[in-house]
Amino acid sequence: MIYFLKEALDEAKVTKSSDDEFEDYVGRYISKSDELELKRNRRVIGGCSMDSSPRIHALNIAMLSAETIKWEIFLRSHLNIMNDRFDRVSDGSYAQGARSTYIKEIEVLDINVLDLILGISLRIDNPSKNHYYSSINRVGRALSESVNPQAVEASLLDMISDNELDDYNRVLMYYLFGNYNYNLKDENAKKLNQSKLQLAVAKMPNYISSKITFED
Repeated sequence: MIYFLKEALDEAKVTKSSDDEFEDYVGRYISKSDELELKRNRRVIGGCSMDSSPRIHALNIAMLSAETIKWEIFLRSHLNIMNDRFDRVSDGSYAQGARSTYIKEIEVLDINVLDLILGISLRIDNPSKNHYYSSINRVGRALSESVNPQAVEASLLDMISDNELDDYNRVLMYYLFGNYNYNLKDENAKKLNQSKLQLAVAKMPNYISSKITFED
């Protein structure tokens, strides 16, 4: 049996074609690393907004990566889940709210999550080929679930106010703070943050701040 399974594995690596059941057998009887390779070679496309198969596939990759101590793959898979970076035939907004960001699962690891999210949210010239850019609305929601909202708010407001940061990234941080604040559950915190945001925006160049309006 193992002989034929290894033959099938060799073929699957060439054709980049497999499925969950076959990958499970490979993981059980050959190696978890080979199972991980097969999963990474397979692209899963959601059939509709309610199809969770792409996220489950990424979650399986993340768990296998941790099990085989491949932390770069683990982190990228987790970022894909956080940013909901998956292909779907259709994707209605009504389904997006149920897709968790799982930021707390990263926060319990020895990773500076805030610096990580800010780093992938800034836009830079000449990024490396595999540089990862965030989805501002998704990471805004993720940050709203952080265990350290004070650090999140202070960092974002400082960046919006920072005259040494380029205009484009200051505006991005403004949108990121807006998405963060929108997703907070505490209405009093939302109102207080809106006032803090107004003060930070006032420090932006007039040709930007004059275009930003706030509701009373």
